[in-house]
This record gives sequence, structure tokens and C-alpha cells, in this order.
Amino acid sequence: MYCPKCKAEFTPGISRCPECQVALVDKLLPDPELEFVEFVSVFKTSNPALIQIIKSVLEDAGIIYAIKGQGLQSIMAIGVVQFQVPQEMADTTRELLQDLVNEEEAEIIL
Repeated sequence: MYCPKCKAEFTPGISRCPECQVALVDKLLPDPELEFVEFVSVFKTSNPALIQIIKSVLEDAGIIYAIKGQGLQSIMAIGVVQFQVPQEMADTTRELLQDLVNEEEAEIIL
């Protein structure tokens, strides 16, 4: 018997995983194959408030994103961050964020 959540194996007679509190199964399903997704930078800014707005806009649009350079921005509110999205979403994301551009604190990356 196996836990479908943590993948631990148990002896017969146990029906629930004591850690995860889920019912055990006879066999584990194979893990799904991961697909490589190329991310590209589409927007950069040093404005902490704008970073939060962009996160909200992208999440509301259902766009998956990563943030490059967020470490210093999170700790000390300094440095420039770059928002990265899957390559196939780059043009759509640039259009979506176009109204947030200003010359001093934000820029669309082409």
C-alpha cells in the first residue's frame, strides 16, 4: 500500500497515511512528464509598488510568471527586477503591461 501524496510505502493492514491523513492506494500512478518551458523577460522595474501591481495583473490574467532579481527587492527594496513569462505569452503580456510603463521606473523589454 502506498500514500498517493507523500509516496511512502506501508505494510498490509494500514489503510491511511499517518502523516498525510489520506487513504492508501495499491499502486502509485507514474509522475507526469515535465515539459520544458522557455521563459523570456518582458518587463523591468525598480518600483516596489509597481511590482505588486504587475503581479496582480498577471495573476488576474492567468499568466504564469517568474521574477528575476527579486531577492534584493524583497529585502531592501532596491535593485531592478525583471518579469519573465513563457515565450508564447510574451507579446500578450507586453500589451497587457504597456500602460504601466514610465520612463523613470519601468520599461517593456523587447
